[in-house]
Amino acid sequence: MRENQLSFSARVKEELVRVLPRQSCCRTAELAALCRFSRGIRENALEGQQVLFTTESAALMRKVYSLAKEGGLKVCVARNKQKNPRRPHIYYLVNLVPEGKKVLEERERSLHSCCRSAYLRGVFLAAGSVANPELAHHLELVVDPRDLRFLRGLLRAMGLQPGVNRRSRGLALYFKDSREIVKALSLMGAHGAVLTYENVLVYKNMRNHVNRLVNCETANLSKAIEAGMRQAETIRFIAERIGLANLPQALREVAELRLRYPEATLKELGEMLSPQVGKSGVNHRLRRLEALAETLKTKGKSDAPTPELSGR
Repeated sequence: MRENQLSFSARVKEELVRVLPRQSCCRTAELAALCRFSRGIRENALEGQQVLFTTESAALMRKVYSLAKEGGLKVCVARNKQKNPRRPHIYYLVNLVPEGKKVLEERERSLHSCCRSAYLRGVFLAAGSVANPELAHHLELVVDPRDLRFLRGLLRAMGLQPGVNRRSRGLALYFKDSREIVKALSLMGAHGAVLTYENVLVYKNMRNHVNRLVNCETANLSKAIEAGMRQAETIRFIAERIGLANLPQALREVAELRLRYPEATLKELGEMLSPQVGKSGVNHRLRRLEALAETLKTKGKSDAPTPELSGR
């Protein structure tokens, strides 16, 4: 299956399958997590308790087999071919050594600090999933309620603070904070996935920043257009009352331009004047026109003396 056909969670697991611990204690810790959280402890009437690991992934089966052999556990692999051709083969790994369960449980009880990352990796491979960061921020580990306290304590010891939710298959320890998810992936050794995740976060942040700028610019433009339309209406009122020809040249020029270009910004209006005028100068003239209109409205058409309009 090509990479673009795999889910993000499957790609993370594909990367983690290739990570092999250097220390023997870490290898046993990862194997212990894989077997426990895949719920691979089975009771057999003849052999007693066995460690039975089941997976549809041939790559994960090879990893479990390798970890078991390096840990001195005798194992065998059986493949059960499904009748349904659409389903993949299911691979079984059976621990035939009666002490296998004991070996794994002893490693869990004496989990070294160096083994925590390997153990977390095993938990995720057996019972974890992570959402595509382009769609949502969510990583979870579905566990048996009996294992909840132990695993939550381990995660907290690693500086992670998971939430807890109920699932049909048990309880889920989950993360929704992108920083916690990145940290968890990094601790597990999924460095390629971390880079992908961080790239998505950077892209999202940039897109959100651009959207904010566009929204701000749009809002400012809307305000400018509304102000221009309001000023044009004010100037038409003045024209009806006293005529624009009675205005000083500086005010008349701005008034005529505003009527012609109600959507123009103050800067654009100033550049149309000869000589050009800055935004503050244009704004000052428009305010004088608004003040004149208010005076005309207050005093009324019949008895209002013409306001003094000399100067720029």
